[in-house]
Amino acid sequence: MAMALDLLANRNAETERSLHLSHSHSHSHNHRDRDRDRVLLDLYGDVLEAVVSRVPSADLIPASRVSREWRRAVRSSLLLLPRRSPWLLLRLLPRPSSPALYSLHAFDPFSSSWLSLPHTSTCTTDAVTVTSFLSASSGDRLHTLSASALSVSQDPFATHWRKEAKAPKMWRKDAVVAEVDRWVVVAGGGCPMVLEEGEVVGAVEVYDKQAGAWASAEPIPPQFDGSAYATWLSAAASDQRLYVMEKKTALVVWFDPQSKAWGPTCQLRLDPAVSAWAIAIGRDERLVAVGVGPVGQSGTKVRFWELNRDTLQPVVADPKTKTKMEEEMPTEMVQRLFPFEEGDDDTWRCCSVEVCGTDRGGYVYNPSEMRNGAVLYEFRENEGGSMVGRWEWVPLPERVADCGVGRMEFGCSAVALDDLASFSRHST
Repeated sequence: MAMALDLLANRNAETERSLHLSHSHSHSHNHRDRDRDRVLLDLYGDVLEAVVSRVPSADLIPASRVSREWRRAVRSSLLLLPRRSPWLLLRLLPRPSSPALYSLHAFDPFSSSWLSLPHTSTCTTDAVTVTSFLSASSGDRLHTLSASALSVSQDPFATHWRKEAKAPKMWRKDAVVAEVDRWVVVAGGGCPMVLEEGEVVGAVEVYDKQAGAWASAEPIPPQFDGSAYATWLSAAASDQRLYVMEKKTALVVWFDPQSKAWGPTCQLRLDPAVSAWAIAIGRDERLVAVGVGPVGQSGTKVRFWELNRDTLQPVVADPKTKTKMEEEMPTEMVQRLFPFEEGDDDTWRCCSVEVCGTDRGGYVYNPSEMRNGAVLYEFRENEGGSMVGRWEWVPLPERVADCGVGRMEFGCSAVALDDLASFSRHST
């Protein structure tokens, strides 16, 4: 099996991460490739499954096309060892003056490598269009919102888009947009200069994908007055609700698109030293609140707390001591996101934090310094011990880090085989 793995690794390198069986131009290379192909094609059963289990996710589609045995091995391997950790998505605008043209990059947490889908264009031709990731129960998705239409991508890589729907009645410039099961929620972001009579900045509209119609809902609660914009709010979506947190105060609330009503607001008081907050979906029907704050003269601390999705209260790990379920990011990871150098202004060191995640894990990043990359966290599957079982710093892909760009945006989503197949078709 070791020989097969070595041959497979060498073959991947020589074909630039592709498992298609091909021949080189020289006679000697042809002979060597035939020998390697024979070894790979002669693998069966447990040995083949062990080989496939080491194949990077992006190569599973070409691997499944090698032969019928390989296709069965790919399916069997994924059933035995599902790759559920979410991928990090990076949308890059090479020219801020042309927001419709961008490149999309995806980080595979299984192989710790980046894939790229360059020169993607949004499906709308409207001159005034907002394109960004929205929070969705199935994973973050790119969407476009203009004065005339709303469109949401069907897959993490934005290779397929749903048919455009009419835009919400009220025009918004910086709204929270989320997809919750069959509904698309657009909250806040109203432009005070163009509001009509009866409209408010925090207005909420809900689009029912089954009915194909928009409906008005309760506006964002008055406690959020002055911050009813995506810039000041962190959002996460489950299969049933949209969760919104004010980034500076940790004021949090949920919205039910079926009843079109907001739940009770909750003011979290977890750590007075925290200066910036964010929220994401957590494990076991919970939420994760992420806080960042200064420690001492030159340190920074990033902490996680688990919240109950209904009450929004912290989950208690030990009822006797009332210890909260929390976790602290390792110092070396924090320093990657929030580097501190002599002479830096201490007041701006921990001014912002953001997180995108699923019930399996996610990514924390510093929106003020996107070039610092992100930190991957994966939840433990059992309740014992720490909340997070894996931490990993994720630097930007080299082609992004080496070029000067105007803007970038992170998203996060689980990726299925169908998504990889679609990615493969569009990246060739």
